[in-house]
Amino acid sequence: MRRGETVKDRYLISDAYKQEILKLACDLIRIPTINFPPDGDEKAGQEFLKLYLEDMGFTVDEFSPADIPEYPHYPEFLERNFEGRNNIVTVWKGTGGGRSLLLTGHMDVVPIEPLPWTVTQPFEPLIKDGRLYGRGSADMKGGLACAAVTLKMLKENGFIPKGDIIFESVVDEEYAGVNGTIASRLKGYNADYAVLFEISNLKINPACLGGLILKISIKGEAGMPFTGVEIKNPAIGLAELINLIHDYSKKRVAEIKVPELWKNAPQDLQTIITKVKAGEAYESGQLTTPIDAWLELVLQSYPGETAEELEAGLKEYINAHFSDPGALVFERKYHYCRPGYSDPDHPGTKLLADCAKRYTDRAEICGALVSCDLFALTDIGGMNAAIFGPEGGRLHAPDEWVDIESLNICAQTMADFIVEWCG
Repeated sequence: MRRGETVKDRYLISDAYKQEILKLACDLIRIPTINFPPDGDEKAGQEFLKLYLEDMGFTVDEFSPADIPEYPHYPEFLERNFEGRNNIVTVWKGTGGGRSLLLTGHMDVVPIEPLPWTVTQPFEPLIKDGRLYGRGSADMKGGLACAAVTLKMLKENGFIPKGDIIFESVVDEEYAGVNGTIASRLKGYNADYAVLFEISNLKINPACLGGLILKISIKGEAGMPFTGVEIKNPAIGLAELINLIHDYSKKRVAEIKVPELWKNAPQDLQTIITKVKAGEAYESGQLTTPIDAWLELVLQSYPGETAEELEAGLKEYINAHFSDPGALVFERKYHYCRPGYSDPDHPGTKLLADCAKRYTDRAEICGALVSCDLFALTDIGGMNAAIFGPEGGRLHAPDEWVDIESLNICAQTMADFIVEWCG
């Protein structure tokens, strides 16, 4: 840089680049990249982003989790159909002597349900009142667009990194998958620090919650009470079970020690009932007591809690209070999405916070309230890392949105960080 010239002067996310972030995010939202286990439809989105990177002059490596020698035997992998589902990774090679950096995000999005969408349709991006609406706008195509356009701006404005910069878009993150992120770590795409562009509302999250998904079924008896014989109705047991889970959630919050990174969190640890079912799934089904009933729930967890501890705690409480514990069947779904934890005092995390504070007053270092693939970066990739992304809302719900100005703040923060971290 010239004498007296600052990073901000030379590597500015100008209005033209801000418009490009918005355009790229919209282009990606228009491509349905739904993950619906065991299948996923990320291919068209990955190919679009691959061409964007190649137009910038980068070489792109493509591979699926199934291409990794450790698949499917590595214990963190989930077996799914990976036909046509490739990670894309590019490396901007440094000249040497600098610190390396990984920028990571996922291409898959959750299905469009529940319906209806009222502001726009899921894959018809709409800009309204400072927000970009559409499935994946917040989770997390807005973040991917920020990272890609930031690299483009730096490259076009003459930045030459000393340390390598790795950019990746992975598949199969949703539904506790994390398979794409694990595959990249095992293939060796790791760095001195990593930034994950999930929604963080411009906060810096070096740690995130875990999530254990459980299905609890209640066995019953089909039939109608026409003969004087008592018939066990699991739907009544389901109501009892829901109340017990609610009570257990309150008990857990009251008893658990809150880690320092979550001391000022706006909400407590959650136990979320996600699905409830009894009887036939269609309105004109058989008129009978259900032969079974079930619900699905997510138990959130802080770093340090194991899946076994989580499951055992819930089981013990339910079995001690449910009227007929012998009728219950507990089943894990997918696998435990472990909490992620990275040193909040790491130089990368502190620098990222310092860069963000130049543009927002929300850049505190704290724990994230979501579960994601951060643990694969820290535990498998051996990296210190943080979640840093824009502001958004309605994730996994109708009318998902991302705040446009926060996309710009995120991109400018990352431009500063890359220049100062990678040299």
